Amino acid sequence: MAGLFDTFTISKRGLSVQQGNINTTAHNIANASTVGYSRQRAVVETTRPFGGNGKWDNCSAGQVGTGAQITTIQRIRNEFIDYQYRDANSILGNSQVKSEFLSKIEDILGETSDTGIQGLMSEFYKSLQSLTSSSDKTDVKSVVLQNALALTDAINYTYNQLEKQLGNAQDLLGDNVSEINGYLDQINELNKQIARVTTMGQSPNDLMDSRDALLDELSSKFGFNIDKQALNAIDINSDEYDNLKLVNANPNDLDYNRFSTVKSADVVENKDGTYSLNVEYYKLGDTNSQPVSITLSGDKDTLNSLKDELTTCRVLITDKDGNFKVNGTKVEPGTTFAITDANLNDFKKNIFKTYEHEAGVNNVPISNDKIKGEIAGNQSVQATIKGYMNDLDKLAAGVAYAMNAVQTGSLDGTKTVSDTLIFVASGTKSDDKITAKNITINKDILDNPSLLNCKPANESGDGANDRAIAMATLNTLKFNFSNVSGDSSTWTRESFLNAAGVSFSNTSGNPEENINLSGDSSGATMVSHYAGIISKLGSASKAASNTVTNQETVLQGLENQRMSESGVSLDEEMTDIITFQHAYKANAKMISTIDELLDVVINGLKR
Repeated sequence: MAGLFDTFTISKRGLSVQQGNINTTAHNIANASTVGYSRQRAVVETTRPFGGNGKWDNCSAGQVGTGAQITTIQRIRNEFIDYQYRDANSILGNSQVKSEFLSKIEDILGETSDTGIQGLMSEFYKSLQSLTSSSDKTDVKSVVLQNALALTDAINYTYNQLEKQLGNAQDLLGDNVSEINGYLDQINELNKQIARVTTMGQSPNDLMDSRDALLDELSSKFGFNIDKQALNAIDINSDEYDNLKLVNANPNDLDYNRFSTVKSADVVENKDGTYSLNVEYYKLGDTNSQPVSITLSGDKDTLNSLKDELTTCRVLITDKDGNFKVNGTKVEPGTTFAITDANLNDFKKNIFKTYEHEAGVNNVPISNDKIKGEIAGNQSVQATIKGYMNDLDKLAAGVAYAMNAVQTGSLDGTKTVSDTLIFVASGTKSDDKITAKNITINKDILDNPSLLNCKPANESGDGANDRAIAMATLNTLKFNFSNVSGDSSTWTRESFLNAAGVSFSNTSGNPEENINLSGDSSGATMVSHYAGIISKLGSASKAASNTVTNQETVLQGLENQRMSESGVSLDEEMTDIITFQHAYKANAKMISTIDELLDVVINGLKR
């Protein structure tokens, strides 16, 4: 049987175990408000018993216990909840970016003041009504032109504000790149520390908490997969791209990727008639460094398509040093890389496009509600902004081309009764390629309002005010904007109005009778077109806001679930501390008792 010294050892071990329990509880209490901290507990097991290990063992009573020991400090963490949380956080990140930008666009387009597009358009058409009864008065014409100028200024301003939001979305992508690379580098370093501590037989709980906190932050940017490896290390790979390695568990494996930021992409025509795409990018998103330039050759349409993709996505997949590679081969600055049908998809695999699925290039979900991360949100919202910019372009062109057609009596731009246009593209005397960005009033007609043509035959000839009446009815003219090309660089007065279903009602063949315009009955007036834009925007903004609210509810539920399991409850910790305190006292009492018994054995027998 075990003696007093064995009992002393058991009590000493018990004292050590309870001290460890108290230390762990104190650590929990100290970190009760630490973000990302996971509750810890000491795992206590019995030590190896004495006796009963062989036939000739002299321990007649069988195995005798030798006490307890702490084998490890366990981190209370549910990895499945972590997975659900990060998945929901990725979807929320995408939804929040969309909602924020749609809210800003709604503020820009959905103005309520009289100085907004809606109010100024109403004033412009109202002044045209006044012109019908005072077509010979220069001051009335001047009011019409000033109202037209105010409208074009408002359209210009609104377009510029949308363009600014487009730039903001692209700038945010650049900011995300440096932030993401920072997270990945920190995770990579923590991986090494965690593996090193684990190798020594210890539990790197606080280090793993720090790594998990970074993974939570990273999940808001884009979707990724985590593969657990030996020594508590992890591999991180992208959800959206095959073979995109971001963090390697093996510290000796230096084959991993980082992200870089596209500064610019421009298609240029060379002297020999070929085309090149000049791309500048910042290695690893470091905007304080000199940008790296690479040149691509190929056909014009392919290069223009790549340019649009590069400027929209803004994020390149590069190696750990920021070098751009295609199929593992570095594209050297100063050389020209030829884009062909055979290698086009291989090149595209290095553009981090996360907002839409592209077969043969990425694994982005086809369903929009499954797309993840702020990067995807910033990329997709650009298409949304461009859509509203195009709607505004069509509004500007519709107003301009209809007025100019009535003013000149011509759809194709040839002189019929007047060659003085009302609306022109800024810096020109033409209305070709007119857009919301460049629409303005012809300076000649501003300086000389009498050039505003209200008569049927010419600027100042006799006759009824037929053209003034025709202009006044333009507010009811319907355009089929859905048939108009989205490429404003191809617009002319004739192509735009023909596509929109607008033509002169004149059937006589006499161009001087080209006065009244007829539209497409299935189309929309200018006012209703703009109201439709705002209505569509309002619905999209509300839907995005609802998605954010719903996703926040999901995320909060998962956070509560996580905290109920991993969070520190001060009530529970205080209960535990009382238990451990009593156990500690009991073990201390045992040691005191054994001390007294030993005194009896050693000293008492002499008496």
